[in-house]
Amino acid sequence: MDKIIIKESVRNLVEFCLKKGDIDNRFSGSARATEGIKAHQKIQEDNKKIYENYKKEVYLSYEFELKNSVINIEGRADGVIIEQNNSIVEEIKSTYKSFTNIDDSNEVHWAQAKVYAFIYGKQNDLKEIYIRLSYMQLETYEVKSFEKKFQMEELEEFILKILYEYEKFSILIFKQKNERNESIKNLKFPFEEYRAGQRKLINISYQTIKEKEILFTQAPTGIGKTISTIFPAVKAIGEGIGERIVYLTAKTINREVAEDTFEKLRHEGLSFKNITITAKEKICINESFDCNPEKCIYAQDYYGKVKDAITYIIEHEERISSEILQKYAESYKVCPFELSLDISLYCDGIIGDYNYVFDPRASLGRLLESAGNIVLIDEAHNLIDRARSMYSASLCKSQILQCKKLTKGKLNKIHNLLGKINNYFIDIRNECDHKDVQWLCEKEEPKELNKHLQLYLKESEEILVRGNRFECYEDILQLYFDVNSFVSTMQLYDENYITCMEKENQDMRLTLYCVNPAKNLKEYLSKCYSVIFFSATISPIKYYIYMLGGHDETYRLKLPSPFKKENLKVYVSCINIRYTHRQRTLKSVKNKIIKFISKNIGNYIIFSPSYAYMELLWEEMNQVNINEFQLIKQKPNMKEEEKSEFLRSFKINNNLLMFCVLGGMFSEGIDLPGEQLIGSIIIGVGYPMISVKNEIIKDFYGQNGYDYAYVFPGINKVQQAVGRVIRTETDTGRILLIDDRYITNKYEVLLPNEWHPINKY
Repeated sequence: MDKIIIKESVRNLVEFCLKKGDIDNRFSGSARATEGIKAHQKIQEDNKKIYENYKKEVYLSYEFELKNSVINIEGRADGVIIEQNNSIVEEIKSTYKSFTNIDDSNEVHWAQAKVYAFIYGKQNDLKEIYIRLSYMQLETYEVKSFEKKFQMEELEEFILKILYEYEKFSILIFKQKNERNESIKNLKFPFEEYRAGQRKLINISYQTIKEKEILFTQAPTGIGKTISTIFPAVKAIGEGIGERIVYLTAKTINREVAEDTFEKLRHEGLSFKNITITAKEKICINESFDCNPEKCIYAQDYYGKVKDAITYIIEHEERISSEILQKYAESYKVCPFELSLDISLYCDGIIGDYNYVFDPRASLGRLLESAGNIVLIDEAHNLIDRARSMYSASLCKSQILQCKKLTKGKLNKIHNLLGKINNYFIDIRNECDHKDVQWLCEKEEPKELNKHLQLYLKESEEILVRGNRFECYEDILQLYFDVNSFVSTMQLYDENYITCMEKENQDMRLTLYCVNPAKNLKEYLSKCYSVIFFSATISPIKYYIYMLGGHDETYRLKLPSPFKKENLKVYVSCINIRYTHRQRTLKSVKNKIIKFISKNIGNYIIFSPSYAYMELLWEEMNQVNINEFQLIKQKPNMKEEEKSEFLRSFKINNNLLMFCVLGGMFSEGIDLPGEQLIGSIIIGVGYPMISVKNEIIKDFYGQNGYDYAYVFPGINKVQQAVGRVIRTETDTGRILLIDDRYITNKYEVLLPNEWHPINKY
């Protein structure tokens, strides 16, 4: 075969082949990287004064030709010194260790320097060269150096050894990619026929990816959105358009659908590795969750063991689920979460939550650094609220006060700082009391508070970094993380933010609230090769394009339902469901429901506007004798097992009347085809509760504010709930909308065409 071309940095090459050591969640501090840069600069500046012939940050590159590959290595040596005809390549490291614990045994540090020294020696025709490894102690700024002389022959022997190891793994990955691309050439769509609109979605998705653009797609239930976006993305990768598919979704069930879709394509001959990334605490094998190598065997020497695990999994697995990861994690004694992140770099498809791309606190930096990510965003209507949460941050007075009490007489500097921060919250509370309001908003960040928070970070970091556990260590640590998140969010603060101060009994909550997440989302979208947003309910589509970082020229596609119109009958009952009328109209609602479900006996869901209303309706319905039906209701905060059991009752029973909350866990993402669900009753227009944040959104957007805060999110919930009824071509179903607002002009425009004609009931 032709030799493969590989480009790699010196650091990545050395760490891949030689890195050892533990995963360690013990505190290291956010200033660690900055301190390390300062240490480098300090040594470099000192060297400049000491040596006449000194160069810092020397760029070096070299092309190594091996039997099966050409490997181009590049990087920057920290410094090169020429003294008395001797050449010295210096590698600088920083540490908090005391000098008594620093020796010259770190293989990776020497290896980096050896690669730089060899390249420099080759380029300057040297026979021997010196390497100096310098450590700076970050608390004292003392420097300890180790120096060794090397012959070029021994450096070459060392480098070729690690290059052959790296080549072996690189050829494995290269062969896998070739095999994948060959399999894609002949890959056919895995169904005999295309559903209505499906071919159009596939073609436009492919074209969008090819043009490196963004597409917003409203595709109703039944079109097959998952296969219709994954299939063209796979085809594009096979033609060298993009390198990897990143499938993002908020719900576990949607991740399973994506996994099954890749599996279906493998049955058609596709060779393709996909991995599902699960949250660290969910995939952890231990009973208690602590990534401390003293407490977790899977963290111990992780980096020394993980390479073998990665190689084996890449060679033997294609569908890398959380169960597969846990199996190999047990076998190789490595952390399954970190293993998933490391393997993901060599996979063709990654399935995971939105936050792995968009959340600044959780995004996979390694993934975003690599080009060619084709990002598919499932149930995209959920991303607006999620994005607002990702780019917002809060602090509570109670947490500050608790830490203030705990540090009294122990950590005086921190105690005094927390006193000043607590006083800030007291002033806000007093202002709320004086104005007799529960919340206040400002269009500026709290600059005065920021000074105290910055000082808290500095003081607490100096204590926490020592690693000595003390009585209130965990509280100070948690507050450090919360303050750090708050201060980081303050750096994003602009005209898209509002500072919100809420009274919660005697507590106060201060929030930097990202009302419009579009600008922050755009920054992450710009790092992607191409992005496709899709959902059955991104309507009105202009609103979602605007909120999710699109622009006027952004591609958009709206597809009609593939199912026969007559399969879904929609009715409306004009009862006033506004909050102040609910008690008075409750009996009318009950009578309409009984009349509706009695016409066609089967399984129904009643979606209520709130838990409180659901309980009122539940009591009202239980006073009536409807023998044909068994009544069951949703409970707050149901666990996954309870949810599964609840849904299972639909599969094994007939004539169920299920009481649920509109916008809750049973409003979307559940599949009850055929007779499992023959109809739904939706009470109200789905308005979110009146809250501080919704009122901020309403005020922020002015003329469009009421729609953005209440109407559009509400109608989305209604559409999602209706979408539970018709799941396949053969399904038929009935919908009853109970609210007099549905017959107004505003709502007639917002309701999907497929629902018309809507008959009064």
